[in-house]
Amino acid sequence: MAKLLVSVRSAIEAQAAIAGGAAVVDVKEPLRGPLGRASADVARQVRLAVDERVPVSVALGELNDWFTPEAPVLIAWAGGGMAYVKLGLSNARPGWQERWQLLRHQLAAACPRAPGWVAVVYADWQAARAPHPDEVIREAVEVDACQGVLFDTWDKSGSSPLDASWKETTDRVREAGRLLALAGRIDVGAIEKLATLEPDIIAVRGAACVGGNRLGMIDVERVGHLARAAARMNLTYTPLQTGHPAPGAGRGRN
Repeated sequence: MAKLLVSVRSAIEAQAAIAGGAAVVDVKEPLRGPLGRASADVARQVRLAVDERVPVSVALGELNDWFTPEAPVLIAWAGGGMAYVKLGLSNARPGWQERWQLLRHQLAAACPRAPGWVAVVYADWQAARAPHPDEVIREAVEVDACQGVLFDTWDKSGSSPLDASWKETTDRVREAGRLLALAGRIDVGAIEKLATLEPDIIAVRGAACVGGNRLGMIDVERVGHLARAAARMNLTYTPLQTGHPAPGAGRGRN
């Protein structure tokens, strides 16, 4: 079965997500985009609000955000028991791989137990002006520090473009021993249709909020429906343990 990840904006929302059945909590600020970065203080408050055995991930915005004069200090997200960090690649320029590598090294240098990285594929990559999915997957499976790949959507205004036609692409992630996460306008109906992709993690925000509005508060009952739908996914393989890289995964880069 797949595990449910719920993106939250506060410690109160994190507690509601756990009460509803979320197995992973993700810190995100939806007002700042599809992978909007919340403050480091909010991330720490969320980590303290849930059981230490619950993995917590953090969205850090888009890669380009970290290469501007107003870029935040990365070390603020280095500790605190976070399991994963992730960055979007919208408007990524040629050579994005080197900039992504630089951030990984900076985070690793700031904290001996730095979070694992999750690469992000935007399913609507043309609209996001992001790298082609194959390019992102190729980079991700070459990097030891990258523990998974998230398939998300940049545009949150319509239905999810993810469907069974993505199976050949998502299979490459699983075959490489990486966690496979699906996100982007996913509701209970979409979960049922995406079972064939065999994800480890189903990630939601809007569908878990009051009225289905991603800017609303997390609704415990909605989370429960989503968690049960994810649990019903019939997987044909043994999923990786959340929070741990596959033994021997990658080819030596970090």
